[in-house]
Amino acid sequence: MALTASRATAAVERADYDLVVVGAGFAGLACARRAAGRGLSVLVLDRKSEPGEHIHTTGILVKEAWKEWAAPAPLVRRIHRVRVYDPKHRFVELRRQNYFFMATDTAGVLRHLVEETRRAGAEVRFGEPFEGVVPGRIPVTLKSSGDGARGSSGITCRFLVGADGTRSRVAESFGLDRNVRLLKGVEWEFEPLGGAGDALHCFVDPELAPGYIGWVVPGVGVTQVGLAVHRDRRADIRKFIARIDPLFGLSEREVVERRGGLIPIGGPLRNFYGERVLLIGDAAGMVSPLTAGGIHQAYRFGRLAADAVADYLGAGAGGPHPGKILRRAYPNLVWKRAARWCFDRLPVARTLEAGFLSSNLFRRLAEGVFFDRSG
Repeated sequence: MALTASRATAAVERADYDLVVVGAGFAGLACARRAAGRGLSVLVLDRKSEPGEHIHTTGILVKEAWKEWAAPAPLVRRIHRVRVYDPKHRFVELRRQNYFFMATDTAGVLRHLVEETRRAGAEVRFGEPFEGVVPGRIPVTLKSSGDGARGSSGITCRFLVGADGTRSRVAESFGLDRNVRLLKGVEWEFEPLGGAGDALHCFVDPELAPGYIGWVVPGVGVTQVGLAVHRDRRADIRKFIARIDPLFGLSEREVVERRGGLIPIGGPLRNFYGERVLLIGDAAGMVSPLTAGGIHQAYRFGRLAADAVADYLGAGAGGPHPGKILRRAYPNLVWKRAARWCFDRLPVARTLEAGFLSSNLFRRLAEGVFFDRSG
């Protein structure tokens, strides 16, 4: 039976939380922290047993992300240069005055973000997976963990944000769009290397990295070596490591950790919000279609989502839906979409081998990719 307006309002007022955020990653924590600062009662749920478990990202922060939410100095390492290599390992070096990237101890950074989110007033629980919602309930009612049949006794909230990654369970539960254009990435962490310097090393290699690049990052106490490919291709990181071994001597170093995951590159999903629900971060496809970078957007749009939800709830759910606000604010990224199309379809390797790598045009394009966040 449908609720009347007065009964619906009363039900909303009896909710356990104003906002529940599913996913304690970069986007979810940015949203939760801001929302708590706006005076909302906030709960964050994450299926992992602790923050930083099962990392699926290289964790590089661009300068703009660092300004959004800085981390303690022991958890980061500043990088000022980018080297882009062609398949024959010829390279061009890029830098921009006063610009930098931050390699991170990603697990340590996430633990720090959780602590700051809790200090802001949000409750963060780990080891509690999202099990779905009870259909038709107002307020939104989460199914009880481990017993979907007892959903009426689950947590209730006035609004739900899904920041639960590329394969979002929140999106599935609400019938929202899901990411279909994906890259598959794998990364190994080695003992520190002396030869990596303070540069971010990027390898354009259509044979081993079709659709993306390989990379070497002088990280925090480790050297990160990774490869990403179209999801239907095999990421042969052993062959990639053997190919670049003469440059870095990786075979002489021990592998200390391995990780991998899926990266959305299709851009923001068309249908990423519904009544009392909104997706952000990777769950919403809010990742650069060209570079696959997402932490800056996670911070920015996590905070914007929190403000939009606070305003929406403050207006008695009578104002513009937060999803509409995020859609209007998201950059168009036209040229990066065009560059993605070219990268996927044009003979990149032959172009670079023909000398394009050393041209002024390539340098300008590459600087736009690495240093331009305007969209």
